[in-house]
Amino acid sequence: MIFKLNEDLSIKKTRSYKWPFVASLATNIILLAYNPTETIIKTVHLIQRDTVKIDPMPLTDSAITAELVKLGCVLPNVALAQFKIESGHFKSAICRENFNLAGIKTSRSEYVIGRNRDHCVYRSYRDCLKDYVRIQNRYLKNIDGKYAAPGKYVERITQVK
Repeated sequence: MIFKLNEDLSIKKTRSYKWPFVASLATNIILLAYNPTETIIKTVHLIQRDTVKIDPMPLTDSAITAELVKLGCVLPNVALAQFKIESGHFKSAICRENFNLAGIKTSRSEYVIGRNRDHCVYRSYRDCLKDYVRIQNRYLKNIDGKYAAPGKYVERITQVK
């Protein structure tokens, strides 16, 4: 028991919670020390069922180039080289976690579903490629007729093989 001094200077007995606390602490330590299964969490992944999907597109040169050609990308071999540099040959965390091959940081397209590590997050690698081609087309449209003297720059560059 613990004694407490009241305002009128009388002594009153109060209950001590020291021993129940010590007993509880000791029990927890014993349970943690003698746990037969390993309970250490080594890696934590945040998964949202509605947005995370496994992208069936393989990360190979031929698959990415074929998709870029299908989407109408100008100079897909240059885009592929850029993707390899940006993603560390498709092994970087940003590439894997965000489905972001191109290292795109800012985009206001319908394909972007969020941001992670200061980069855009996509539902799939295909959505990233669609956004890349959209950005490329917007850039080419902005320079068409302004960059090259004869004009029709975009038409001419798309015909280069």
